[in-house]
Amino acid sequence: MIGTTLGRYRILDRLGEGGMGTVYRALDERLEREVAIKVLRDDLLRDDSARRRFRHEARALSRLNHPGIATLFDFDAQDGVDYLVLEFVPGETLAAALASGALPEGRARAIALGIVEALEAAHEQDIVHRDLKPGNVMITPRGRVKVLDFGLARRTVGADSTVSLTGVPGALMGTLPYMAPEQVAGGTVDPRTDLYALGTVLYEMIAGQPLVSGDSLAVFVHRIVNESPRPLRDLKPGVSEEMARLVERCLEKNPGRRYAGATALARALNELGREPSPPEEVAAAAPGASGMLVSSADSAVAGRIRSLAVLPLENRSGDPEQEFFVDGMTDALIADLARIGALRVISRTSAMRFKGTRKPLPEIARELKVDAIVEGSALSAGDRVRITVQLIEAATDRSLWSESYERGLVDILALQSDVARAIAAEIRVHVTPDEQKRLAKAAPVNPAAHVAYLKGRHVWGQYNVEAFRESLEYYRQALDLDPQYALAWAGIADSYEALANKNLIPPGEGYPKAREAALKGLAIDDTRAELHATLAYVSRFHDWDWAEAERGFLHALELNPGYAYGRARYANLLSGLARHAEAIAEAERALEFDPQSLVVHVAVGDVMFYAREYERSMDYYRRSLEIEPQFDSGHTDMARSLEHLGRHDEALAEFLRAQPLRDGQPPPSTGLAIYYARVGRTAEAEAVIGRLLDLARRQFVSPYGMASYYSVIGDHGHALDWLERAYAQRDGTLVWVKVHPRLDGLRGEPRFRELLAKMRLDL
Repeated sequence: MIGTTLGRYRILDRLGEGGMGTVYRALDERLEREVAIKVLRDDLLRDDSARRRFRHEARALSRLNHPGIATLFDFDAQDGVDYLVLEFVPGETLAAALASGALPEGRARAIALGIVEALEAAHEQDIVHRDLKPGNVMITPRGRVKVLDFGLARRTVGADSTVSLTGVPGALMGTLPYMAPEQVAGGTVDPRTDLYALGTVLYEMIAGQPLVSGDSLAVFVHRIVNESPRPLRDLKPGVSEEMARLVERCLEKNPGRRYAGATALARALNELGREPSPPEEVAAAAPGASGMLVSSADSAVAGRIRSLAVLPLENRSGDPEQEFFVDGMTDALIADLARIGALRVISRTSAMRFKGTRKPLPEIARELKVDAIVEGSALSAGDRVRITVQLIEAATDRSLWSESYERGLVDILALQSDVARAIAAEIRVHVTPDEQKRLAKAAPVNPAAHVAYLKGRHVWGQYNVEAFRESLEYYRQALDLDPQYALAWAGIADSYEALANKNLIPPGEGYPKAREAALKGLAIDDTRAELHATLAYVSRFHDWDWAEAERGFLHALELNPGYAYGRARYANLLSGLARHAEAIAEAERALEFDPQSLVVHVAVGDVMFYAREYERSMDYYRRSLEIEPQFDSGHTDMARSLEHLGRHDEALAEFLRAQPLRDGQPPPSTGLAIYYARVGRTAEAEAVIGRLLDLARRQFVSPYGMASYYSVIGDHGHALDWLERAYAQRDGTLVWVKVHPRLDGLRGEPRFRELLAKMRLDL
């Protein structure tokens, strides 16, 4: 049907096929918008019952108006062909997302919430879906959930309440692995049947495998009706007890023992992880405190706190040289609290932007969208450290709790963990046993080594070549004093990784050194999310081992769900693999944890850019520049989006804003050459390339960048030569080869396809 028209709709391409119809992408030529057209299959056109089912689907959808359900625009027939006109939903199905394996618990919960809200809207109209499965759930590029295909839906009240919308009373309709016991047994179907199906979908998202399998109808029916599913925690020991119980209740054989309805299940999903810790956990949560408890948090208020920001601690020493030490204490407290999955903790980058601020705390809390603020002070004197913290309710600026702690410097890591556990106990947020173990795992440190490490982190935060190299010296000093100091190994790994990523040293030198340091750190402490993320980053940029990189990032986020920088890097991995919907969702989630971060804003913009959402990408680049007008990456990436919108003069001007002039000229780069070429300044473009070729004789110049230039000007032979050189030199920028629009002109070339195959990017 591609190229034909139905009414005013021109068929563009085929999207897929279901049990009753084929779905096409089409253009509404009157309104100039894309739609989805569902056409009854040819073999069913003469089947009166099938045509009745099709009309029933239209009637069902006409009753539904919810952002989580694909909207029905029209229902018509032409030349005997019945068709539905639906909202076109871009993205990928949940089934496609699950092809890569299990999802993190938090992501599964978010998707389940989207589904249950759509079901709630359907159930309010007395409509039961009856065929909920991963293939009928779409995840949009912005991470939104849409429930599709109401072709097997059934009304539960009214004139047609005794027959399914399929028009076949008593027929076994649905998809077996997701059907409820009463459904396969031909019993009464009601909204709780959909909740069972959602339980099977949630089980599959977390376990990475379907709830039920079999090789025949009889086997499926027997297992669904008679056998208890394997407990979720047997397959995924790390899943929370609350989630396991929620799934178990959805999967009760007796509908009366499931949740009463979608509203109750939505409430349970929203409350997941919000139960107060058992008394014995609270009692054990804050050992080692010294000093007077100033106030105890109001239980009703504290129980509502599920997000907070730790503001930079005040330096009480009177010595400006101690700032790095106090900032390090702030970092550590944020990092420890971020390990608690039930709590959203604003990352260090965003929190540090309020250092020395005079803004009222409620205003800061509104900017960061948090329920509470932690503020306090730290003092280091000799070999002793004292930290005082208080918890403040954001809305009222009221102090809920305050306490002082004092320890020897050798026990500083334990002190920081104690403070984090005390805060968690006071706000009654649930801390899992694994999280408690990780928080309690704080070995003594050499005080001088810790000070050297903190100086290294302080310098590294300036994020330039001199800072990376100076930080390396501090980390080496720390390891000379204490070779078993895992955090110092993490610092060395991050410095080498940054030097390699910025092409300040050859990738073949930097990434292996980063890996070596990360492995040494993990041999000492394998609970450090940062070390796992660094290894994942090396697996991506140097090894091009996408599966290993994903495993590493997911493990890092399991250890520290609030690790915004790690989540942004994971989003970049997904983006380079063209898994755009997942990438956007993860990047936006990272921004929730670090809303003031320049790097995370650019990461969200980048995944939008590679998804070809150029206008949307510019929104995030602009926000980064609102925070820091001199942020180079914000300008250069903004220029890239302008380039692909055809606004070449604006792109060149934006790019040049980020370039320091040397002898009246910007430094040579392939990006600059590309912008000159785009605006027709060919001689200047060639001059820049000549300078780069000369520079390449003395230092590393990215072959991938050179390939991009030749691709843009249409010199495919030279472009492919440079891409092959990039492959030989392990140029890390090749991670974008599958999705970068500057390479679009090469995608039909056999040599280009061979390169994708060698990099395992041809899937």
